[in-house]
Amino acid sequence: MSYSVKIRMISGRDVKKLLTVEDVLKAVEETFIGLKNNNVYHPIKDPMWLNDSKTNMLLAMPAFLKDKKLAGVKWVNMFKEQQPGYPTVGGTLLTLNHSENGSPYAIMEATTITTMRTAGGHGAIAAKYLAKKDSRILAIIGCGEEAKAGADALLRLFALEAVQVFDIRREAMEEFKGYVSQRIQTIICKSAQEAVLNADIVMTVTTSRKPVVMFEWLPRGCTVLGLYSLYDFDPTGAKKSDKWVLGSKQTDKHQIIFDPLLKEHRLSMEDVYADLGEIITGCLPARENDQEIILYSCLGMGALDAAVGQIVYERAVEQNIGTVIDLT
Repeated sequence: MSYSVKIRMISGRDVKKLLTVEDVLKAVEETFIGLKNNNVYHPIKDPMWLNDSKTNMLLAMPAFLKDKKLAGVKWVNMFKEQQPGYPTVGGTLLTLNHSENGSPYAIMEATTITTMRTAGGHGAIAAKYLAKKDSRILAIIGCGEEAKAGADALLRLFALEAVQVFDIRREAMEEFKGYVSQRIQTIICKSAQEAVLNADIVMTVTTSRKPVVMFEWLPRGCTVLGLYSLYDFDPTGAKKSDKWVLGSKQTDKHQIIFDPLLKEHRLSMEDVYADLGEIITGCLPARENDQEIILYSCLGMGALDAAVGQIVYERAVEQNIGTVIDLT
């Protein structure tokens, strides 16, 4: 055999050591610019359901970042009906491949990447462009790892004074408060409605397939980061908001048109103002006054995982972290 296929295996523990919030913010913003400039190819995601109730699935998220010559695919599981001791989402894998010959060169545990590039990545970048510059009050609905990642990033971008949180589990709220208490005042609320009161930025990071935040509760000037798309945020807000911004028109439109959970709301691409790439590159104005209610929703992009994963790989090579195996 005249060639070898060497793959660097990188654990989740090592990913956490190698990746910073600043890395993720930079990679995510660059990826959305690439999306607008037609340098990102990411096919529509199609879940493979593993049970009749369609609560447990495996999902392939391939992407090709042409300008970076970077190809990859994330293989993610989402199990709402999970066995005891296992997380709803965990053990996610990201594989990176050489675009010149197709050979894989890295496989890494990607749960941390997913967490950081979502709330702490595209959610935070959306807020950077869509939220009021003097935003002071952050509301977070759902207090898991995504909430922590989102807080880490938003505290770097805004001079926040308080975060108002709600979760159906009291212990989750207490754990989140302990995580951020040295950096920001944290107010535990009795309901999601109470949490969004007077909020400048509302971030929904739950696994609910039903709305837990209603549009009517929002104050004027609020920016909503719907990081589970329009599942846990009131879908009527897509029409009622002053602007509805998607992560990617290319892939998010699939949900708008075909998702049975949204069918009754009769949403269409005509309701969409822009996607994030158009906003970042200045093709369309972002926030134009402090009274606008702006909704951002996104189903996620494998391109973001690949871009962040490449940073992890390069750092691992520099520091000789991980295990290299030869498939040949």
